[in-house]
Amino acid sequence: MSRRADLGAVFIRDDVVGSIAALAAQEVMGVSGIWEGVVPWKRYFGKSAVQVELQDQEARLWLNLVVDYGVSLPEVGTEVQDRVREMVERMTGLTVSEVNVSIHHVKPRRSEPK
Repeated sequence: MSRRADLGAVFIRDDVVGSIAALAAQEVMGVSGIWEGVVPWKRYFGKSAVQVELQDQEARLWLNLVVDYGVSLPEVGTEVQDRVREMVERMTGLTVSEVNVSIHHVKPRRSEPK
């Protein structure tokens, strides 16, 4: 994504938008992390595990989440959608048209020591 400014252009990479979305999602109570699945190399190359599609100042995002056991999955998913949209729009100036959330894993509770 790029914007024209009086002094030149400002470019925002897709993976930066993905990083913003991942950080915003992890602020939601009940989200344990972003599921990276079978592609752990993404972190080593600075790529986000969040898929981002940018077109004409509009963003579509796909997040795969790990959530804590016992939380309401629909509530967490909706809260993530709202938080991600808010932060991506605030930080980038893009319009977020879609935030697709997929729950890929439930993190079990740690058993208490006896």
